[in-house]
Amino acid sequence: MTLQIRRALGNGITKTLTKAGLTFIVLFGIVEVVFLAATLTVTDAVIASLDPPAEATQPTTSMPLSLPVSATVAGIIGIVGALIMVLLSVMLIRVMTAEQQTITRGIYTRRIGWVFLNSIVAGVVVGLLTMIGLVLFVIPGLFLSMSLLFTVIYIADEDENFISAIRDSWNLTSGNRWRLFGLYLVASILSMVVSSVPGFVLSSGSTLSLVVSTVFITAVTVYLIAIFTDAYCQLRNETRSGQGANPNPDVAGM
Repeated sequence: MTLQIRRALGNGITKTLTKAGLTFIVLFGIVEVVFLAATLTVTDAVIASLDPPAEATQPTTSMPLSLPVSATVAGIIGIVGALIMVLLSVMLIRVMTAEQQTITRGIYTRRIGWVFLNSIVAGVVVGLLTMIGLVLFVIPGLFLSMSLLFTVIYIADEDENFISAIRDSWNLTSGNRWRLFGLYLVASILSMVVSSVPGFVLSSGSTLSLVVSTVFITAVTVYLIAIFTDAYCQLRNETRSGQGANPNPDVAGM
């Protein structure tokens, strides 16, 4: 049961460029722009609330993409946007783990409330565990991050609760954590390179630059999910096919 990194990277591109993948780039992009606008609006309000120095004579200017609403309304919009992104992530995972990357009714209806709530809880739990590991020492944090990489994928694909998903992710990554770390490292470098492209072409801080950067980041996000769901499918399928022939699973550590 060995993860094929090159295969995951290649399949990630193929899946991202399908009609479903491009559709999710658009959906994520819209929500990401709204979320960014809401965040900037709240930030703008906080800055404006600070007492300016007495000698200040220049009027303050709003940040690009700021919404013409109060900070409270912008905060609510931001929270709703974040929740919608979780929901879109669940649906995208289901699309990417399917044999054919198509958007069917079951993608957004099958136990969606249960999966949505467990995904939120899992995100908080995994985030806290990883953060604690990183604070105590870097290696435990990386180990936990790789071990729990497939938690939300299990929840979205298998409709599991977050506890079972944590357990299954831990078992599935056993013996492949170094390869998963290598895949994560390569994917992270690619994302940083692609995400930085708009900054070299457009003037930083402009509305156009923010929107284009968000679109690039969105495309990278969809690609990353495609990569890691492919890695998940590789290991899961090999595990299932080998259960009858090899009763002793590979339990090697990272």
